[in-house]
Amino acid sequence: MNTSAPDQVKGRRPLVLCAVCGGISAYKTAEVVSRLVQRDDSRVRVIMSRNACKFVTPLTFRALTGAPVSVSLFSRSADAPDHPIFPHIDLAGEADIFLLAPATADAIARIARGHAGDLVAAAALALPADCIRVFCPAMNSAMWLSPPTQENVRRLENLGWLRLGPRAGRLACGGQGMGRMAQPDEITACIAGCLKRRASLSGSTILICSGPTREYLDPVRFISNASSGLTGKSLAMEAVVRGAAVIFITGPVCPDHLPRHPRIVHVQVTTAAEMLEAALAHTPQANAYIFTAAVADFAPAQTLPQKQPRGPGITLNLHPTEDVAAAVSARRRPGTVAVGFALQDSLEDPSAEEKLRAKHLDAIVVDTAAAMEAYSARYRFIWHEEGALRHADWGTLDKPTCARRVLDWISEQIS
Repeated sequence: MNTSAPDQVKGRRPLVLCAVCGGISAYKTAEVVSRLVQRDDSRVRVIMSRNACKFVTPLTFRALTGAPVSVSLFSRSADAPDHPIFPHIDLAGEADIFLLAPATADAIARIARGHAGDLVAAAALALPADCIRVFCPAMNSAMWLSPPTQENVRRLENLGWLRLGPRAGRLACGGQGMGRMAQPDEITACIAGCLKRRASLSGSTILICSGPTREYLDPVRFISNASSGLTGKSLAMEAVVRGAAVIFITGPVCPDHLPRHPRIVHVQVTTAAEMLEAALAHTPQANAYIFTAAVADFAPAQTLPQKQPRGPGITLNLHPTEDVAAAVSARRRPGTVAVGFALQDSLEDPSAEEKLRAKHLDAIVVDTAAAMEAYSARYRFIWHEEGALRHADWGTLDKPTCARRVLDWISEQIS
């Protein structure tokens, strides 16, 4: 965790170290570097694998950055006296953000396994602990979906790497599928956001309740609310980019929808009661709370011990579950911040304001059923300010952008 003074105070601009690997998407990385160089809030340096040079030359990146581009652990020579003596240490040790783009299957595998036989992999091992690591996968869809690649991707995410992409579409091989590298504007926006938000929540702990809960009727059947867990994942990853620690309490979701980072503690639960118990146990540790879980509103009065046979019909006796957000918010420490999510029939539904008050929240994000399985949705934000309720129509946002808006607001309140 970076708790030092901002780089501007120390008299240096943060360094973005871009590592280019051997894939056709390397041409996109040149545009990313060009855009980053034009910003005045960072310095940009580039290193390349030898295979990357078969797609884009080092001269391209030298012309863009105005700095030497190393392609080997032994780049310095009589012909290149301006190259660092130890490029994997001299550059990596100074990096504030490390961008791996394109991140090929081979590069992901070597870095995930800790290999250091080439400049890119060795540099990845030499990064400072507080360096933000971003990788942008790009490869054939079959390679992307292969179990070894997926295992290596999860390994990097568990080590704290932030993944951007891949996206679906037409691939260089002519096929269609998942494997396209994220577009330059998306990558540039990600890096620009990381530069702006670095360490804004350093020292804070964010408790996030995410995913659905399940209330079992018998060992097989259950009542639940639909939730992909993607909003919770976006919030958690945004929080760690800002330097926060995260307590992530989640119901059952797809493993790919779980955030992974060394500063994220996972607490797996199933029922609403289990989520409430876990949240209350961690309440004293948190500075801020975000309630985005789709908690089941009702539970059966009795859970049957055996699977019930199919019959003409059954009558269920249900009782309401305890409101997790309301219970936790009522017990949180003074000076902390709590934000909830409310799914309403419309963004203008006035009952969202009542939920904000009843749940003892400082702000609430309103969405509709269209957001449940979608990557983008419309949002409305309601918050307390100077004794009154304020409203902002956020329009249509993807979930990572919504997460940034929420964490921007929380950062302002905590600071």
